[in-house]
Amino acid sequence: MQQMAMNLFPLLLVICLPKWSHGKHLLRFLTFCQRNVTSDGQYDIEFDGDQLLYVDPVTFQTVQRLPEFAEQWIPGPELPQDAFLSLGTCKYNIPRAIKGENHPPEAIASPTSIIYPKQEMELEVPNTLICFVNDFHPPTVTITWTRNGQLVDQSEVSQTQYYSNRDFSFCTYSYLDFTPQGNDIYSCSVDHISLRAPLTKFWEVEVPKDQQVVETAVCVAGVILGLSGVVTGLWFIMKANKSCHA
Repeated sequence: MQQMAMNLFPLLLVICLPKWSHGKHLLRFLTFCQRNVTSDGQYDIEFDGDQLLYVDPVTFQTVQRLPEFAEQWIPGPELPQDAFLSLGTCKYNIPRAIKGENHPPEAIASPTSIIYPKQEMELEVPNTLICFVNDFHPPTVTITWTRNGQLVDQSEVSQTQYYSNRDFSFCTYSYLDFTPQGNDIYSCSVDHISLRAPLTKFWEVEVPKDQQVVETAVCVAGVILGLSGVVTGLWFIMKANKSCHA
């Protein structure tokens, strides 16, 4: 872990300041920036690993991550100014940290990914697919979605920020709004500097078992009805032939 933290300096400097802890709870303020990426950076407030809010590094507006936190955490008016100063300090310290660590090599860690639906899946009911990408460094990935082998409309896709893990790797979430159709196949492909080829995971819309039972029963009933019709037809033909011979 120490080795990975030292290797981070060519790309980023993370300032993690635990402000308050009680028992097993931890509130922390995290500043993140990258070398040679002027428009990038994050200033987050997290509680027990969950992001409460962040300050946009361009507009310096405070954005609360989840609606349920809005009533519990009211951002102070000084927060944008704190974020501006903290991000500036982060950028200032990167070259000095690199020099102080004698220019360590950049840490490269390959991502992992998993796909799952946000809600219990029901056919024809709108839902959201989540592609969780984790354990990668540096913090830049390209995520691509397909439906039955075709790229999806980008208006249906959204992605979160990059979140810092305890070992200084990163994670992110990509969301795809979709309406399940029987036997549709979705894929989430992740491209990263550590990979020779994109990491792709698949998720297939499966017809619920109860619906399969109903469809099978209907199919069997249809076959039986058809056979009954054939048998009845043959009976009438045979009877007609006997009448003709009589």
